[in-house]
Amino acid sequence: MNHWVKIFQLSRTISRLNFGFLNLRHSIKEQIDIYFVVLLCFVTSIIGVFYFFYFQIIEQLYIGFVEVEMTKLFLRFILSGLSIILAITSSFLLINLFCFSKDVENMQLFPIQPCDIFTSKYIVNILFCYGIELLLLFPFCIVEMQHTGNASVAITYISVAIILPHIIAFPLTVIITVCLKIAMYFRRMRILLSLIGIVIYLSGSVLYKVTSVDGYMKSNITSLNWLNHLFTPFPFYDEYMCLSSVLKLSSTILSIIAVGGYYFLNKFILGKHYVLYGKHQQLNTTKMKYSSSSKLKSYFVKECKIFFRNPVYVINGLFGMIIAPFLLPLSFRISSTADNIEQIRALVTVSEFSFYATLFAIAVITLTSSINVIASSSFSREGANYWITKIVPYTLKQQAFVKILFAVLVSFAGIMINCLIFKLYFHYDFHQIMVIAFISTLFSILWNLIGVFIDMKNPKLEWTNEAEAMKQNINVILSIIICILVSIGYFFIIAKMIQKNFSPIVIIGIISCSLFVFILIVCRGITLERK
Repeated sequence: MNHWVKIFQLSRTISRLNFGFLNLRHSIKEQIDIYFVVLLCFVTSIIGVFYFFYFQIIEQLYIGFVEVEMTKLFLRFILSGLSIILAITSSFLLINLFCFSKDVENMQLFPIQPCDIFTSKYIVNILFCYGIELLLLFPFCIVEMQHTGNASVAITYISVAIILPHIIAFPLTVIITVCLKIAMYFRRMRILLSLIGIVIYLSGSVLYKVTSVDGYMKSNITSLNWLNHLFTPFPFYDEYMCLSSVLKLSSTILSIIAVGGYYFLNKFILGKHYVLYGKHQQLNTTKMKYSSSSKLKSYFVKECKIFFRNPVYVINGLFGMIIAPFLLPLSFRISSTADNIEQIRALVTVSEFSFYATLFAIAVITLTSSINVIASSSFSREGANYWITKIVPYTLKQQAFVKILFAVLVSFAGIMINCLIFKLYFHYDFHQIMVIAFISTLFSILWNLIGVFIDMKNPKLEWTNEAEAMKQNINVILSIIICILVSIGYFFIIAKMIQKNFSPIVIIGIISCSLFVFILIVCRGITLERK
């Protein structure tokens, strides 16, 4: 029993290293100031507003299922969507915990077996999934209990919420463990093998679901049975739902079995002599030819190396740029039929609706680009090497503009991906794409300027893990909040101009001029910085 207590204590330590939100536990231990109280109230109010609208959406969704007499399909639909979310988030977290985190190298200096370290990381991932379930499933449970008046609904939600993360994360964790063991023998490709294993598993799961659904569509079955097969969150779901409430709660013992099973499986796979391979670098004794370059090019190359050399920065920084553009066509593909998509494509180019379609595309790109962690952590990523910025022959404001240039180029790549999707999938006209790219680029420049300006004022330089520079950086949160508030303000102004029958050229002109003014104001604020 004492052995498992140590494993859970190790899980708690790993959780604190990876999920310490804005150093909250350190702020509580210290004397609470007015700044911390205001920030806590602001974050709480944002969460409250989000949950209010979240409850409203869920209630409308449940009423829609009731109107079409498919209430039994409601839980299937919710759990299927939750399974997809848990699979994606677990994959990213497991890759971060097992491959990118450097704590395994340090923990091997202590008298801890490798299976204990890996089991503690598995527990951290499960607790993270429980947190996601608590935030997402709790409103669904309340809404369904309110409409049905049946208390057994809560038992069903609780039991499913306990076992679902293990069903999703257990095979992913085992695959990563096996890949890391193989990488130990090859002494290379640790990250690549883990990524390949997860991609093969997820692709196989999707392919199996698609082929099985296609087979059901070809057979003579009712649409309800086809939907029941499509929305199956985990194997043996129908048999599980037929159990009584007592058996459902008792089946949660499977979660304990999963943790113990993973521990003993780890012990069998890893053994007692698992070690991480190190990169053996050979000294280059050949003479290198010196070639001078401009200050701008040198500092820009340095910024690129700092960002792209660290996988943690790449995953967190490029996640929104790569994933977000593909979510819109995917959502349309799932929620709409082929006829509906063709109707949307036809409306996009109609003169009466083309301007509204352009504004919609600008709104999508503006909101997704506002979640920008690259610019708002540009100085914080320097960390202990921040002193170098004081000795290089480049002023601080010049360095800031180089960081802005790098962040803008990365954001511009995301804008181009979005424009390609709007062009190829939704069939936007060329002039619409040009307007979308121009306005979105102005918004992106403004967001990056705001992020760099905030991080320039008070960078987070003290961190032990690279992820803290982005995930636990208050500058990132403030930048996202300010950018979203500015976006909402623009949405209200544009809506007022449309109500007053402003022409599209006037609306685009006002937006462009105002963005230029804001960009100049923030640039002036950066040049006035003296610290």
